[in-house]
Amino acid sequence: MSTMDTGGPIVTLDSETSQRLLQESMGRPHVGRVYDYYLGGSANWAVDREFAREQIARYPDLPWLALQNRQCLARMVEYCVQQGIRQFVDIGSGIPTQGNVHQVAERLAPGECRVAYIDSDPVSVAHSHLLLEKSGRLDRHIAINGDLLDAERVWAAVVDSGCIDPGRPVALLMMAVLHFVPDEGPHGTLDEALAGYRGQLAPGSCVALSHGTFDSMGEQQRAALKNVADDYDGKTTTRAFTRTRKQIEAFFGGWPLVEPGLVWTSEWVPSGLDLESVAGFGGDLEPSRSRFLTGMARKPATTA
Repeated sequence: MSTMDTGGPIVTLDSETSQRLLQESMGRPHVGRVYDYYLGGSANWAVDREFAREQIARYPDLPWLALQNRQCLARMVEYCVQQGIRQFVDIGSGIPTQGNVHQVAERLAPGECRVAYIDSDPVSVAHSHLLLEKSGRLDRHIAINGDLLDAERVWAAVVDSGCIDPGRPVALLMMAVLHFVPDEGPHGTLDEALAGYRGQLAPGSCVALSHGTFDSMGEQQRAALKNVADDYDGKTTTRAFTRTRKQIEAFFGGWPLVEPGLVWTSEWVPSGLDLESVAGFGGDLEPSRSRFLTGMARKPATTA
């Protein structure tokens, strides 16, 4: 989960710059590190943990819904690998945390996959660069600082990096990020940006996303979650935007959805995946409590 502010540069960061950015960010909660705390990760600091505990007190489902989103991401990566896809572009990637894309892909297809992590927040990119460097993964994976709405420049940076071959199928992942993106920004509209990305993808590519929504939510839950969103607006650099199921489905541009379609994150399970391999999957809670709708669409051989 991350924020995609507008106007960010298209750059990769070196280790010295990354270390400086991390030090400068220690005084304020960071949305990516807070998300890492929800997942039980270690890439968070005291200021992040304090903020996260405040939000959990307001809305106790937060760790569970974060886990469902992360496990859904893992299932989506597994599905793509099963379909022969070996390239991933993770936009709004935040901080590589528990079960990040390259870790899942490496487990399923060792030495075969490449991942480009994109985020407009330089602190998230700094975390990504340092963690990839520490794990010795910079040979096949890269972290880029860029704005999702600046689709043309972001895609050019991905291609220029040499990490991704645009002539082969790609899995474009936008998990838990679009609800932090306004409908319009300095670089254009969200619809235009998503159409731009879809247009660059080779046939057989996939677009996967998850998005927070108030659909199927009672007034009491809605009020509690709104208080959380207001606190994010006030204490972090993140502002949230909720959208309806119809609006979220439109982001796929009419491409056919992979079964089971647009569902709650805990429900996205295509045939052939082993649920028993996913620790903590689902549980006894009502799926709508995950608060994230998710889906994946596959680019057909020919498109209108």
